Amino acid sequence: MEYHVGDYLVHEGSGVCQIEDIDDMELMGKGSRKTYYCMAPVFKAGAKVFTPTVGSTVRLRPVAEAETFTRILENIDDIQCLEEPNDRALQERFKEVMAEFTPEAMASVVKTVLLRKWQRIQSGKKVMALDEKTLNVAGRKLYEEMAFSMGKDITYAQDLFESTLKAHAADSVLIGA
Repeated sequence: MEYHVGDYLVHEGSGVCQIEDIDDMELMGKGSRKTYYCMAPVFKAGAKVFTPTVGSTVRLRPVAEAETFTRILENIDDIQCLEEPNDRALQERFKEVMAEFTPEAMASVVKTVLLRKWQRIQSGKKVMALDEKTLNVAGRKLYEEMAFSMGKDITYAQDLFESTLKAHAADSVLIGA
C-alpha cells in the first residue's frame, strides 16, 4: 500500500507515526539508495523513524478508527483470553498473537495479562516479570493507537480499557495465573 506525506500510520516498532516526508536516501552505505518514509512518532517528541517504502521487514498499517476501539470495549467479554499449559508456552503465544499486528490481537494479549496480574495480586502472589514486560509492550501499542484514534491521551485510553475490563472481570477465570 502506498502512503503519503501527512498520513498517520501504525509502525510495528514505533507505534503511531505521521509521515513527514518521503525521500530517496542512502542510509546503509553505498549502493543502498532507497525511498524512505520519514516519520515522526506521535507520542515520542523529537524522534524520527525511517522505513523503506518498498521491501521493508517492518510492517506499517493505517491507524484503526475510533469505532474499532469502541467495538473492542463493548465486546470485551468476547475477547478470548490466551491459555497455554505453562508460562513459557503462554509467552510464546503472546508473541504469536502480537505479531498479528491488529488492535484486536493486542487487546487479547492485554486482557489476558491484566487478568493474570490482578488474579495473582488478589491471591497474594507476585506479578510475573514476563507478564509485566508483555503488558508494557502490548499495552503501549494498544493504548497509544486507542488514544490517538479517540483523540485522547494514553492515560485515558489505558484507564478506559482497564476500567471496562474490571467491570466485566468478575465472571472471568484464568487457568494457570
